[in-house]
Amino acid sequence: MQKRIRSYVQARNEGRIPGVDGALKPEASQILFQAFIQGALERSTTLEMTGASESRTARRLIKQLKDDGLLSETSSRSPLKREIPEHAEPYYFPQLAPGI
Repeated sequence: MQKRIRSYVQARNEGRIPGVDGALKPEASQILFQAFIQGALERSTTLEMTGASESRTARRLIKQLKDDGLLSETSSRSPLKREIPEHAEPYYFPQLAPGI
């Protein structure tokens, strides 16, 4: 699964995913993988995983992942839950959602 998520991030960064704009930082793959495995991540853990010296940079990445439907939240203090939007399905589950 980790390889599939990395493949999604790489395809995204190369502009091969229609309808989704903007590259993701490489740290996004680790965050998405851990969220997938655990179901949800505490915000503090997610911020640490970015490795960014500025919390602003980390918060931008988290906002981008939420805006793209890859993570969700029920409140501004709740854990970040994994989501699998339609544009990520062919990468996460290539046998179930062919198309890449």
